[in-house]
Amino acid sequence: MDEKKMTHNQTEETPASILPIIPTIDVVVFPHMVVPLLVLDEKIIKGVEQAMQGDKKVLLLAAQQSENYHGPIGVQDLFKIGTVSTIMRIMNLPDGGIKVLAQGVEKALVEEVISGQDLLQAKITETSTTTYDEKKAEYQLRNIQALIERISATGRLFSPDFQAILSQIQEPDRITDFILSHLDLSVQQAQALLEKDNLNNLLDGIYDVLSQEVESYNVQERIRNNTRDSINKSQREYYLREQMKAIQKELGEEGENENDDLREKVKTLPLTEEAKLEATRQLRRLEKTAPDSMEATVIRNHLELLLGLPWGVFTKDNTDIKTAKTILESNHFGLDEAKDRILDFLSIRFLNESSHTPILCLAGPPGVGKTSLGESIAKALGRKYFRISLGGVYDECEIRGHRRTYVGALPGRFIQAIKKSESSNPLIIIDEIDKLGMSNRGDPAAALLEVLDPEQNHSFYDNYLGVHFDLSKVMFIATANDLSTIPGPLRDRMEIIQLSGYAHEEKLEIAERHLIQRALKNCGLNNNAPEFNRNVLSKLITSYTREAGVRELGRYLQKLCAKYARALVESNEKIAFSENNIEHYLGPCKISQETFIHSNKIGVSNGLAWTPYGGELLQIEAVLMRGNGRLLLTGQLGDVMKESAQAAITYAKAHADLFTIDAKLFNEYDLHIHVPAGAVPKDGPSAGITLLSAILSALTGRAINGSYAMTGELNLQGNVLPIGGLKEKILAAKQFGLHHVIIPKQNARDLSTISQKLYEGINLVFVDNVEEVLNHVLMPQA
Repeated sequence: MDEKKMTHNQTEETPASILPIIPTIDVVVFPHMVVPLLVLDEKIIKGVEQAMQGDKKVLLLAAQQSENYHGPIGVQDLFKIGTVSTIMRIMNLPDGGIKVLAQGVEKALVEEVISGQDLLQAKITETSTTTYDEKKAEYQLRNIQALIERISATGRLFSPDFQAILSQIQEPDRITDFILSHLDLSVQQAQALLEKDNLNNLLDGIYDVLSQEVESYNVQERIRNNTRDSINKSQREYYLREQMKAIQKELGEEGENENDDLREKVKTLPLTEEAKLEATRQLRRLEKTAPDSMEATVIRNHLELLLGLPWGVFTKDNTDIKTAKTILESNHFGLDEAKDRILDFLSIRFLNESSHTPILCLAGPPGVGKTSLGESIAKALGRKYFRISLGGVYDECEIRGHRRTYVGALPGRFIQAIKKSESSNPLIIIDEIDKLGMSNRGDPAAALLEVLDPEQNHSFYDNYLGVHFDLSKVMFIATANDLSTIPGPLRDRMEIIQLSGYAHEEKLEIAERHLIQRALKNCGLNNNAPEFNRNVLSKLITSYTREAGVRELGRYLQKLCAKYARALVESNEKIAFSENNIEHYLGPCKISQETFIHSNKIGVSNGLAWTPYGGELLQIEAVLMRGNGRLLLTGQLGDVMKESAQAAITYAKAHADLFTIDAKLFNEYDLHIHVPAGAVPKDGPSAGITLLSAILSALTGRAINGSYAMTGELNLQGNVLPIGGLKEKILAAKQFGLHHVIIPKQNARDLSTISQKLYEGINLVFVDNVEEVLNHVLMPQA
């Protein structure tokens, strides 16, 4: 079959002509389509009247508009391809407009829009559809008719008579026009089809539109089927559940109904009046709610929490003072102040069971046993124990709970602790209370005020629980490293017990009593235990650890036990540890013996400082150099410490004659004061006498006795004022091997709270004014 037989030419080309334009806003007119149009614009009406006087032909052009725009259209909004149509009938309207009935004849391409004062016309060329493949068109029409049958079967889009009429039409172009007239197309879709250049492409476009319609129907049908299946499943489950209830009733199996169990708990538990009313109200709501609904789950979870709390359940306190004391002493060495406070409470509870439960805060450096002491206290009292870590908590809801309206809402940590401990008077450790955060979700520290106030916590309100709960019988023990980060109102509600670091002798005792046994147990060496004599332990303490607590010491003992276990398993060899060979197993000493601390130098004095992690020794250095009387301060000093240095300089200038200092030194020389280590921030007033000693040593050329360490605030009259952290500072001096410590005389009263063993071997020098300090530390002129 040759090409001429395979193709068919639809129309002939015609020369360009000028026709009036009728814009169509929401419809695209195809050839052979009959459409009614409403015309209100005077220019368009005049064009229609002119056409009626001639060949009755007009050009119908669709306008492109956005979805939400309903205003007037302009020439630029009209598409370039439209349909030449014949006016079949005109009807005049009372308001001056006309109704036009037009039938499409042929597509046309607009070459130019002519917009005059009275008329809107277009210069057009009637486009002839190019040749098309008849055989391909036949196949395309078959595919389209198959889709039409599928769509008709669903009762959508096409009327029942559509296929009967379609079967009577033979010409492909007429079939195409008939199908187009029944499609529900948007203006953009219809215009795209109108602009197709031949019949084959037009049929492809129609097939795509119908395919989208079929796919849309399939998706909707799947959604309907899924919904129907879900409903059927719910109905089936409901039917089976009802059958199960009937069977259980016949068998006489009572108590299987969850609601009955909850109702029984409401009747029998010793709930408060408020809690009973709330539980009854929620139970009624639950009975009226569909069992499988989300709301029923929320109500049931709330009721289970409310009724799962230990209402009226209390453990009896152990009031045997001797037993409690034995437990505390066996588990912890030292920490006498905390132990005494617990024994005091037990004595009061023995005499008065309704006494207030103390709220304690154990403050001290890491590793001194704050958290483990809380556990021992719970064991000594015979109470349930629960630990809550608040480090990094920044959401108030962690304390007060979430409101039940939120998805995944939970009660606060304290209500959870009460439920898990199964007692209304447990001992709750609030760990790391000084590390609470704060954010736009509220301030947890402020929420803790209600929990830790004995006058308020008898009616603590949790947002999730929805009723008040009595926390007054709970014993709270908080732990903290740095009290300065705890807000004042919260600190005021707790009884602060300071736990200072351990002395060398105390660390030896703790290692022998507890740490060695723990390390042996962890390494499985109970039957093959290595020996650790005091010399080995002393070297570990002095050469490998420098800490207030004993946590690092425990790690090194664990490491030695691990080395012992490995040698035992590999070669059945038992290592004998000594102070000479532990470097072979632990590596070189981590802490060098700083002999320079004890040497006598000009401008270098030994000061003592307190930190949240224990006491520290600071060497303050002062150097004179030629200049113009400036004071240079380095070492990351805080404002208070800088002011202490200024006060020391002022005292030195005011008493220059007393120390035979040439006044020219203050004007012709600069004084540089440095406090190592430079990367560590330092602040506080207690370095006043240390700064003055270094300054006067540099100005007079007299060395400072290196065997002395000192601490004390200085005022301009030369008085030495009291300081804090005395125990930690004495421990630091002892740790560095300094045998003389100068402290303010007003701090002598603090020694009553410090064990005498702590400062054995140290000469404590009490001073009232700075002259006494200088008499001890400033050595004679060389």
